[in-house]
Amino acid sequence: MKSVFKRTVLGAAVSSMLLGMAAYSTGAMAADDVASGDTSIAGEGVVEKPYEGGFFEDAAINGAINFWMRDRTRAGTNTTDGRNGKDTAKNTNLDHGTIYAALDFKSGYIGDVAGIDLNVYTTFDMWNNGSPDHEMNFWNVNNPYDTDPGTRTGCTGTWDSSCTDNGGAFQTAAAKFKFGEHITARGGYFQPSVPSTLGVNWSYAAGTYEGGEAGATFGPVKLGFAFVDKYRAPWYKKQYNFRTGTGHTAKNAGNIYSLGMRYSINDAMLLDVAYAGMTEGDRKNAHVKFKWTTDGGWYVSPQVYVVDDDNQYDKTAFQLAFLSAKSFGQYNLRLESTYTSADSEDTRHNVGNLAYRMTEAYGGSNGAYDIWWNNRSDFNHDGELGFFGELKRDLSDLGAPGLTVGLNGVYAFGAEYEGSDDLVEYSGSAFANYAIQSGALEGATFGIYYTHYVNDSNTADWVVYSNGFNDENDLKVTLTVPFGIK
Repeated sequence: MKSVFKRTVLGAAVSSMLLGMAAYSTGAMAADDVASGDTSIAGEGVVEKPYEGGFFEDAAINGAINFWMRDRTRAGTNTTDGRNGKDTAKNTNLDHGTIYAALDFKSGYIGDVAGIDLNVYTTFDMWNNGSPDHEMNFWNVNNPYDTDPGTRTGCTGTWDSSCTDNGGAFQTAAAKFKFGEHITARGGYFQPSVPSTLGVNWSYAAGTYEGGEAGATFGPVKLGFAFVDKYRAPWYKKQYNFRTGTGHTAKNAGNIYSLGMRYSINDAMLLDVAYAGMTEGDRKNAHVKFKWTTDGGWYVSPQVYVVDDDNQYDKTAFQLAFLSAKSFGQYNLRLESTYTSADSEDTRHNVGNLAYRMTEAYGGSNGAYDIWWNNRSDFNHDGELGFFGELKRDLSDLGAPGLTVGLNGVYAFGAEYEGSDDLVEYSGSAFANYAIQSGALEGATFGIYYTHYVNDSNTADWVVYSNGFNDENDLKVTLTVPFGIK
């Protein structure tokens, strides 16, 4: 019954896109955010009306209802030691349809000094026949370190498909302040907005830090300071402390502090630098990003990300990145590359990988990381060199306003482990996004994104290559319906 319902919903979604493309022929609006992975706070993209006045007069209230349907299959291997086996048939890894809704309130300022930001969201699985950690609903475990379901209702095991939890949580609950023209501050539960190394995990909601931040703007220079004591990825309901390491043996790392600066050299050049550390753990992060738009319209950005963690790496890890993009009429081109050095502390058992965040455990925090290739793997192992390219086209000039289609792909190599196949991984994706132009769903966006990923190493999932998994096929179908109240 679930599979019939799933196919019915997927079929209806695809049909609605095709019918919408035929029915609506006026206006144009790019719509590539959700299907390309760039999800955002509910209601972003809704035009907010300007209001004069104070707390309520300048307030904005908006939201969104989102549908996310995913079918991801993954191959296994028949190896007994984790190395040099042969791929087996692909089986279900993720298979779910999830409804997400959010309401966002941003107040004006009382006396031009104080205000509040609030955002609440709720999620519901229409079906889930795969892993419970699919990130679009709540995973019914306590935190990303222990992953303990305890006695939670309906959860028969940490990795059982039943271990999701429909419900709601807050994304933002923060007081905000302005002190004259140059100083701002926020405190409570928030997403970082000042220059720092801190970033958030995304589903249709953002991760949430507990703590505060302060920013200062002096001409072309923006400064930021943040101090946080807890975090929560959006697929958990409760905040948790920062820890060094992974799993239930991970140790308390205290609080996180971060300093950052963005300097607008001129209208076309920006320098972004930041540093963060822990009050008890020894992990430190830093980045340097230079962003430049040339006179010819090319966006180019060389970047360096650094992570120092004696628990995870034998020496300081880093990733070099180069990002570029340019529009040619209706076409948009992206060309990017990364090189990673992440010498694992545990060289006897695996090849290390670099993730730019203040915790080693996934979901324990996140970093201000600009690279998003949306091709399944992170392509971030020690010694790995990756190349990415994407070409997409806006079809409004061909009588299809609001429709964008594209292709992208990644090829990466260079990571190796003695006694195992060298890691060579590559993938390709095709996608289409449609912004509905009129009618009852005007302003909504529909997206389809398909990825075929290949790992040629023939090792088992996360064995030898610490962030590597086997061949995958991945289909995502999304619909986002924003709304504005005030």
